[in-house]
Amino acid sequence: ATIVTHGAMLHESLAAAQELLEDGYEIEVVDLRSVKPLDTDTILASVARTGRLLCVSEEWPWGGVTAEVLARVATEGFGLLDAAPMRVNAKDTPVPYHPDLWAAHRPTASTIAAAARRLLHL
Repeated sequence: ATIVTHGAMLHESLAAAQELLEDGYEIEVVDLRSVKPLDTDTILASVARTGRLLCVSEEWPWGGVTAEVLARVATEGFGLLDAAPMRVNAKDTPVPYHPDLWAAHRPTASTIAAAARRLLHL
């Protein structure tokens, strides 16, 4: 599967990919160094190799970078997909201040790995 991510979620996604590697899954992690311009060619090339797409971001699920990545893949690379693309975002709530609540608000390596497992078993 391909995980497309950016910013702080790169580290969580790499940790999830390592966890999945221990389970026998090979995950390609695409780090979007910029979101404008968006490197659609690299994303599509990775999806062409894997057939599955998981977008990860710590932003809210409505709109944003993950929505744009999914839209572009659906528009320009729909035939490359073997399963419906998925995304993992922060909870659709106000950003909490307390560290424990903030940790529950944003994606973690374990939530990313769990979503990737669901994607791989579709």
